[in-house]
Amino acid sequence: MKTNDKTLSGGALDTLIALVENGPLWDGDLPSKSGRYELLELGMAVRIVVKGEDGYQAATIEGARAYCLHFGEERISDAKAARIARRSVINAIHRSKNS
Repeated sequence: MKTNDKTLSGGALDTLIALVENGPLWDGDLPSKSGRYELLELGMAVRIVVKGEDGYQAATIEGARAYCLHFGEERISDAKAARIARRSVINAIHRSKNS
């Protein structure tokens, strides 16, 4: 995924998806620790405290914008629907090739 002339790694993209769709997330629940560091560096994620406990991350507004841009939509709900639809098409193609 390209953002501001920088390409996000697969780990960063997986982590961004997880944070936007399911965040905030505790460190142990993140798909990629290196992806988290990449997102923190780019301002797409922040470290936060949840109910008095540290070790959580959340997507920033910049991260949410990058998520929407990647999936070609303006709203998070539409971007999530586009991501799921795209994944379904890819899975169907793989199933048909393996049949």
